[in-house]
Amino acid sequence: MYNFEPMRLAIIPIILFAAISAAAQSATLETVLAKRLALKERLAVVNGKTVTKKGIALSEVCDLGDPVSARVFRDYGAMWVGNNDSFAGYRQNPDGTFVADCVFDDESEVAAYHAAVSSKTAMIGPTSVTLRADAMDALVAARAEALAAKLNITPRGGSTAARRSFGDTLRLWRSRFLPGLDHWVALGKIKRADADAAKRLEIRKQVAQVLAWEENDWFFSTDFSKSILYSVAAPGASQHIFMIALDVEQFSNPRVRAILAKHGWFQTVKSDLPHFTYMGVQEKELPALGLEPVTVGGQRFWIPRT
Repeated sequence: MYNFEPMRLAIIPIILFAAISAAAQSATLETVLAKRLALKERLAVVNGKTVTKKGIALSEVCDLGDPVSARVFRDYGAMWVGNNDSFAGYRQNPDGTFVADCVFDDESEVAAYHAAVSSKTAMIGPTSVTLRADAMDALVAARAEALAAKLNITPRGGSTAARRSFGDTLRLWRSRFLPGLDHWVALGKIKRADADAAKRLEIRKQVAQVLAWEENDWFFSTDFSKSILYSVAAPGASQHIFMIALDVEQFSNPRVRAILAKHGWFQTVKSDLPHFTYMGVQEKELPALGLEPVTVGGQRFWIPRT
């Protein structure tokens, strides 16, 4: 007579592992970040006194009801679930309330963020590159491994391949926005009066207007074939502002991509081929962070699962 009980017990961990794996595969960026924020300490004013409490609601720091914030969260959101275990840019006011958006509004906000975050600057060839300290350490390690393999990892496009100011993101936005307006006006899709009015809009409303036009397939990327946000970030929303992004000259080399991934750098903005984001985790951990892989142009991008 055989005793099958040990076999049954052995199966239980396998089933449990499969269930955990399935849960990780179904996690969304929104649920992962919401759980993290729920554990975060915050300041609160109670009876006129400032006290520390636990728990931040995602809606307090990123208004997903706003079309611009929601789109930024969907397209660039991988940066908020890396190894630093925090929402990359939430800002709390002295009265305990939060600035409820995922986007910096002006240069002063970006400068304040840069001053508050530990960063490092290094010369890579003739180019000065500034990144968050942990991201720079990982890049230096990746470059050392690449050089040992007779490869290289260098910035693409000068110093703005890494850290960017609000002004940098505004300039890049206009480099797509203005030619896009001229293109669609010339084709008769957008009236000249509407285009001129869009130029005068406050920047957040301008971005919302462009996204609304793109719902008609009037795209504002360089070749007018895809969304402007796959070409440049909305002003104040770039991962480069958070100093955890680098545009890499050698992005097309699969060996370089593998080395960067080994050191926690991944492509997370779909169709932006040179752009890498420092996540600080191993690739096998990304699904549990609410990310899923998609392949574009033969390259793998880890984008938010919705």
